[in-house]
Amino acid sequence: MNLIKKIKVFFDRIAPYKRRNKHFCIFNPEHKKHRASLRRRRGVAATEFALTLPIWVSLLLGTVDSTYCILVNEKTDRIAYSVTDIVTQYQNITIANLKDVLQATGQLMQPFSFGNNGVVIVSSVYKPTGQPAVIEWQYSGGGTLSKASAIGTTGGTPTLPNGLVLNDNDNVIISEVYYNFTPMFLNVGPLKANTIYRVAMYKPRLSPLIVPPT
Repeated sequence: MNLIKKIKVFFDRIAPYKRRNKHFCIFNPEHKKHRASLRRRRGVAATEFALTLPIWVSLLLGTVDSTYCILVNEKTDRIAYSVTDIVTQYQNITIANLKDVLQATGQLMQPFSFGNNGVVIVSSVYKPTGQPAVIEWQYSGGGTLSKASAIGTTGGTPTLPNGLVLNDNDNVIISEVYYNFTPMFLNVGPLKANTIYRVAMYKPRLSPLIVPPT
């Protein structure tokens, strides 16, 4: 009895199609061809999606890593200029002052980690009258990354950014920031892991900072 009811329900459902199409038949070969064509189209769409999926995933991951790279570059720029700006506001500076200033690098780099991935090197360059410029002192901190200053070493002749030449009695404070950038997903082309380098240079505002901090 249940089977008869199910058959009746089935034919009741297809009745509207019979009225619209006199030649309608569930076993009509034309309808079978139509259904087969639909299945083929679905199969082609699924195949195309499967073939292009890696491209879409790569674009998505590349966009994420590009955004990450831009943010890291902006934050290393901010660290370089902020550290230099703060240091040059001191009339006399001590090692304790420098430690306090460089502790802020971790906050400026948030939400990314700076400790093991970066370091800041602060240099004081002075040019005595009639003599070549010299690096009076250097201090590094803010992170534990091991990097040498591109400016030079204490007591040596500095290599100033952009070929800058100092006048007699000029004193400048230079902050260099190194940061190891590692992409989150892709490691190819311009998004390869690399060391970001940023430098900023200001003159002291109150008095020359040429005495090595203690």
